[in-house]
Amino acid sequence: MHDPVRSGPVSNSRSTPRVRLMAMAVVVCIVLVALTERPTFTGFASGLAGFLGFVLVAFAALGRFWTSLFIAGRKDAALVQVGPYAACRHPLYLLSLIGMIGLGLATRSVVLLLALAGISALLHFRAMRAEDALLESTHGAAARRYREQVPALIPDGSRYSVPELLEIQPRVVWKAVLDAGSLLLALALVQAAHGLQHAGAIAPWWRLP
Repeated sequence: MHDPVRSGPVSNSRSTPRVRLMAMAVVVCIVLVALTERPTFTGFASGLAGFLGFVLVAFAALGRFWTSLFIAGRKDAALVQVGPYAACRHPLYLLSLIGMIGLGLATRSVVLLLALAGISALLHFRAMRAEDALLESTHGAAARRYREQVPALIPDGSRYSVPELLEIQPRVVWKAVLDAGSLLLALALVQAAHGLQHAGAIAPWWRLP
């Protein structure tokens, strides 16, 4: 699960440190793309890394938008088990990890790829454990059955189900748009930094694998 929209101020404060740390890591990554030479991915490999990065980030952004519609505003208050949450317990965290891998590929640096993926995995795996415990303390046996039957991260496509009707608040849609847009903006900034350096507008200060 993830937290683009929470139902109360207490929940918001619980996720803020994680969100800020991930945002700081992305900002540092963008600066390093602008200021470093990254010779590992060159020629065709550079183009392929950029393309795969775009595909993964776009998939993560669209997936997060869709998934947020099922959970945003209901976080912790309800045990959501439909849509993406029927296939795995933490689809938004999975999509965040995919997005960070895509962003890392777009940097054309093995170091930055591993850093973004590692930080994302560390932060989200810790959050997953905490949220599983919170849901079990809140929903008891129902949450335990859900945890036993539904995988945490690797989706079970046979379980996927979408209800015929879903109540969605306008603020939820807007928050989901901003959430997806932030991933795409980060990708655009990485690509812009790479393009400016490639064009000679920015001189690299040092080498980064």
